[in-house]
Amino acid sequence: MNRVLGVTIIAAALGVWGGVRAWQSASVSWNIQVALAIVIGGNLFFCLWVWYRARPESGDAMVVPTIALLSAAMLVGILPRVFWPAAEGIHIAGSIASLVVTTVVLIMQIRRRRIRRYGAGPA
Repeated sequence: MNRVLGVTIIAAALGVWGGVRAWQSASVSWNIQVALAIVIGGNLFFCLWVWYRARPESGDAMVVPTIALLSAAMLVGILPRVFWPAAEGIHIAGSIASLVVTTVVLIMQIRRRRIRRYGAGPA
């Protein structure tokens, strides 16, 4: 779990640094988006590996799927900018798809937390 947190901190730091560096330059912005896509993709594969290796009902088995889905949502949002830098319509579609996936993950987590807290519900 510490590695996932470390990757998140690295991605956030890279994003902030990239935002400052790419203020006016399209090529620097593209390079930073590629680097972010690589870091987030690595995080996704690492999460999938941890989830595969986790024991059932362990903390990793409960938390890692959510982190993997959020990483996938971030990739859906950033990959259109990497592969099609000039296509604004595809960028908007990727951002909307990312927002939809993030919303679904949030709803899933709220329902899962409610079930853990209050039980399975009325019988």
